[in-house]
Amino acid sequence: MKLAEETTEAIKQDILDKAFVRFGHYGFGKTTMVEIAKDCDMSAGNLYRYFESKKEIGAGCAQRCMQQKLELVREIIRNNKLTPEKKLQRFALDVLDFMHGQFADHPPIMELVDFITREHWEIVSEYMEKEKALLSEILSEGNRSGDFNVPDVLESAKWIQAALIKFIAPRYMDAFSYEDLKKEALGTTQLLIKGIKA
Repeated sequence: MKLAEETTEAIKQDILDKAFVRFGHYGFGKTTMVEIAKDCDMSAGNLYRYFESKKEIGAGCAQRCMQQKLELVREIIRNNKLTPEKKLQRFALDVLDFMHGQFADHPPIMELVDFITREHWEIVSEYMEKEKALLSEILSEGNRSGDFNVPDVLESAKWIQAALIKFIAPRYMDAFSYEDLKKEALGTTQLLIKGIKA
């Protein structure tokens, strides 16, 4: 990557950082491009060189958050010290921890979540497919090790994802206490593991 491209990407990431903080304090609807530009110590005109609109910035924030979640799951999968059972449990608990940290203390950020689900469902759908594929990797590893007996890995991954949605989706993070969510996530994963064990 050329130096100019690296600089442009670094500036874009800084804009997304600042915008995400502002969305978390004031909400997506009330935030303006002028305010984001001011947070970034640049003019609004300069901001438009990097993003065409607030909606594009919002989509960028959502994609980055989802990418961070996927990387968290990939780290769990790569951890050879964890059994497939522990990986499935860590999937629910670690993603819950990440999502709660991002969203629970910033209720206005839910406006961004609503915007993305309403106007950019393709971003959510693409993320869910990638997440499902990573869950499939955990189930496949469990089949190979003899820990799990999952005949249809892809279909089972879809149902597990659906069963864990309360603990991995932002919508629930400010509606329930972290302690309650963690307890429920642990109980749900234990029940799921019991159902797929060999």
